[in-house]
Amino acid sequence: MSRRLRKKQKRMKSAHLCDELIVEIFTRLPSKSLLRFRSLSKSCYSCIGSPDFIRMHTSQSQQKLLIRHRAHKENKEGELEEFYTLHPQDQLSLSYKHGYNNITPVQFPSTYSNIIGSYNGLVCLFDYDEKSIILWNPSIRRKLTLPDCPRTCYSEVEIGFGFDPVIDDYKIVCMPVSNGKKAGRFFVYALKTNIWRRIASHTPLFSSVITKPCLFNGVLYWLGHYDLTRTYYLLTFDLSTHVFGSIALPFKTVLSVAPTPIQGSIPSLANFANQIWLMKDASWSAFLNFKKDQVMAHLSSVLQLSTSDDLVFYSFCNGFQVYNLKIGEFSRLVNFNGASFVFDVIQCLESLQLLGMGTACEGNKLIFS
Repeated sequence: MSRRLRKKQKRMKSAHLCDELIVEIFTRLPSKSLLRFRSLSKSCYSCIGSPDFIRMHTSQSQQKLLIRHRAHKENKEGELEEFYTLHPQDQLSLSYKHGYNNITPVQFPSTYSNIIGSYNGLVCLFDYDEKSIILWNPSIRRKLTLPDCPRTCYSEVEIGFGFDPVIDDYKIVCMPVSNGKKAGRFFVYALKTNIWRRIASHTPLFSSVITKPCLFNGVLYWLGHYDLTRTYYLLTFDLSTHVFGSIALPFKTVLSVAPTPIQGSIPSLANFANQIWLMKDASWSAFLNFKKDQVMAHLSSVLQLSTSDDLVFYSFCNGFQVYNLKIGEFSRLVNFNGASFVFDVIQCLESLQLLGMGTACEGNKLIFS
């Protein structure tokens, strides 16, 4: 073998990446890039679509903000269109007329729907038109319509979505609204089996919930109240044990805002005294106090950005207000043009969940002048 050929083989060998390093590089790439790379070879297709790789990629991904917008259709009075934008957490939307930080708006996959919750890049929707529950991954634009919950009318149930860390599976619970009547049957859906199973459980007597659920350490939390006394509490549901519980609150009047985990504590709540309360070591304490009407007017949602000490408050009156926990001040205020408004704001991880499942829902890319 000539010296020149040996040198060429040596260069080729040194340029070759081991499989472990390729996988490590792939886990740090965006979902859209990985979808393209699946066509490189059979081994790439198999690797990227494997459950182990999807789990590794999810653990490396960064949280984003999914913002759901509504706007009047151009030249069509009274008709609305819904679209969403996905943003890095340090880039909030600007305005309908002046762009969204170079992020292209995309048509929302379901016109009349409610966002139940989000975890690991999966968003759970309830579609009012189809009377069905949908799991949707906006990063790869795929959705899975669940089989109907047996012997359940969706208009008479509350729905919760979350992740069971014990068996590494996504679950949905349907619990009947009692309204003082005898409770109906409770069902839990598991993604791995794609089956609804009845569970022998019940909520506290004469209870109902008034917010969306919040997931924290494998437990769902709703803000609820007892129908007879209007006493507020946190309703809990453990996704591993399928057991309901309740936690008393330190105040009587509350805003109808979903509980929100802050600084690794049990979910917080906002009340009409402009306070955020946290529970640590089985006791409540006032965590933040705001000036009158500073953030609470028509408050829609509160969330903590995972990459910083910022709390994002969204209200229909004030738009986005970003509060920095370290400096104790509001650092940013982001307003929207009156031609559109924000309908939902949730944290959504970029992931490959649902790859190879369900159907594609590409949606139309919306370009605004």
